[in-house]
Amino acid sequence: MALLTAEVTWLRWLLQDFGVSVTTPTLLLSDSTGAISIARDPVKHELTKHIGVDAFYVRAAVQDQVPSSVIALVSSILRKGEDDLAQLYALRTIDNICSQGTDWTSRFASQDVIGHLCYIYKATGKQENTRLIAISCLSRLARFSSSCTHLILEKLTFKDIACTLLKGNPREQQISLNLLNSALGNSHIIPNMSRYILSLTEEKQLVPALISLIEQGTDILRGKALLFVALLCKNSRRWLPQFFCNAKLLSAVDRLGKEKDGFIHQCTEAFVQLVASLVPGILDTVSSDIQQVMGGKRHGPITALTGRAHPKSTIHLFPVILHLLGSVSFNHRVVTSQVLLQLANLMKILETPFQARDDFQMTLLRVLEAATEEPSVILREHKIFTSRFLPSLSILYKGNKDCDARFLCLKILSDVMIVIFSDSSLTADEQCLADLKTISHKYFLPMYPSFAEDEDPIPMYAQKLLVMLMEHDCVKVSDILNEATVSQCFEFLLGDLSNANVSNVKLCFALASAPDMDSNILSQLQVVRRIGNLLEFVTAKDMDDFLEPTLELCRAFIIRGTGSNRSIVLSKEPALLVDSAFSMSIAVDQQSCIMDICDLGGSMAIFLEVVGNSDPQISDLASDCVVLLLKAAPREATMGLLTNLPKLSALLDSLKHGAPLPLTRLLYSLAFSCRQYLTQGMILSISVPALMRVEALVSSFKGSQDSCLADAASCVGAELQRLPRCG
Repeated sequence: MALLTAEVTWLRWLLQDFGVSVTTPTLLLSDSTGAISIARDPVKHELTKHIGVDAFYVRAAVQDQVPSSVIALVSSILRKGEDDLAQLYALRTIDNICSQGTDWTSRFASQDVIGHLCYIYKATGKQENTRLIAISCLSRLARFSSSCTHLILEKLTFKDIACTLLKGNPREQQISLNLLNSALGNSHIIPNMSRYILSLTEEKQLVPALISLIEQGTDILRGKALLFVALLCKNSRRWLPQFFCNAKLLSAVDRLGKEKDGFIHQCTEAFVQLVASLVPGILDTVSSDIQQVMGGKRHGPITALTGRAHPKSTIHLFPVILHLLGSVSFNHRVVTSQVLLQLANLMKILETPFQARDDFQMTLLRVLEAATEEPSVILREHKIFTSRFLPSLSILYKGNKDCDARFLCLKILSDVMIVIFSDSSLTADEQCLADLKTISHKYFLPMYPSFAEDEDPIPMYAQKLLVMLMEHDCVKVSDILNEATVSQCFEFLLGDLSNANVSNVKLCFALASAPDMDSNILSQLQVVRRIGNLLEFVTAKDMDDFLEPTLELCRAFIIRGTGSNRSIVLSKEPALLVDSAFSMSIAVDQQSCIMDICDLGGSMAIFLEVVGNSDPQISDLASDCVVLLLKAAPREATMGLLTNLPKLSALLDSLKHGAPLPLTRLLYSLAFSCRQYLTQGMILSISVPALMRVEALVSSFKGSQDSCLADAASCVGAELQRLPRCG
């Protein structure tokens, strides 16, 4: 054989010298029986031990038939006491033949062969290579002849095979994973499989070792380890928390999930699909256990729900679902229509108190919260949310002693409604809108006083939801117009303004602008000064999202402060501010006035500052407030305007190239203030330089092509001439 090898090598070189390209490998074909005979002869053994093993037999060339005599000879070499090298050749022969598939594997599927292979693998005196080929043979037998698996597990314990994942080399780990996966995949035909799996719990390092393989192993090891974990959890749910409450595993799976093709992609997909398919079964079991508890079939400490050591414990499986929902790989696979229906059924069960409900409800609510984080889930399954989840959440909130549970109920309720209202197709759906109105009136409104008095941040979420319901006509302002509720809504103004939120302001604006709102209630609140403080605060802090609703709130109070709705016409026709006939025609109802509206006069400087805002809508609102405030609180507003002439002059200069209406309003406001100053005999310190700059600007406006602006400039010019020039 050595001579043959040398001749073949010489022939390849000779062909290359003559320019003949040899690209395919040369195969040395020899029957396995002859190779083994050589190996058993001590003399030939010594002569051939340095020749590559592949020269003795055809690795993958098992063609049509292998004589039974060859099978018998090869099998006999496995017995204890045979020559090690002969056994190595025999093992390679079996390994290669068994790799051809089921028909060939069945030739070695006997109890004796399996016993010999297990003995060689466990023999401490054998070379590592020999031992690994032996277990490789066992792995192939288990794969292609499933009936062999239980025979193998009788000789090699499931635990011992699994322990190689902790200390074996990568090749041994790969072979062991093949054998373990074959066993778990055929668990239904293996006696005592549950006992074999249970034995693994004794090995505390198994879970960390598997996670380490998935994180750091080769792609082959990662893929096979993933399948082992999935099959292990499928066969025994007790493993689910150990693996899937571990952030390292889920993080590794999410990373592997980014692979788009190849072996690792296929394994990851199979892993995710198999694990996700376990969720409905878990939910069914949990539901069944709770119903048994409620039916009184279980007594005592309710071990099925709370006993972690109990073999039928189910509540500890719920965090598994929660962690799966937090994984990008699992979330969209877990949240199916079936799972949502099961969760809705569990929520319905929670409406009735039972022992251990408090512990269970928090996990269920967190699961539901995680399931609704993806808006597409809510939009796709909006009917089950409006018909099942939202009513159950409202009922669960009511009377619940756990503040965290109450908060989650309201938060999920709010989040779901926000998503639904954000979709134009759903808001146009009459049935969907009708369902939301029913929920609002049947559940939300009766509980709103409780929401408002609850612990933070529940009031904030409740106000945010109330504003949204009002914006979509599910709730009318008249539905909440009672003194207690109104007082709660404005309460935030009396505290630290840095804790305010936009929903607070929008809700107050909705109340203040509602036709049915009693001005006396608003007047009794005595909050006008704080509204001015809020405007100053949001302006100083550049809180742009607050600015418009705060100005709208100011405007609503100012309009009520005028004592007549007719004053609104001043917004479009500011010239009426200096029209005596118009003023005389307005019948002011003192009973409907905001009695402390004059406190807003001290905020005139802030209004002027905001008029200069680059946002046209903000500038328009602020200038409107200036005109209306002069009507509502003429003395205080006049003082505020005339003492801020330097700011006004700069503002007029900056607005000269902008929209004419804000500028026109300011000019008529100045004209009114000048007239008010003189007629009321007011004593003010007016800056003469600022007054002169204003006069110069006003003079330039008289030639404006905008007739309203030109008229306003002429009017204010005449009034300015009447002012005394002192200092």
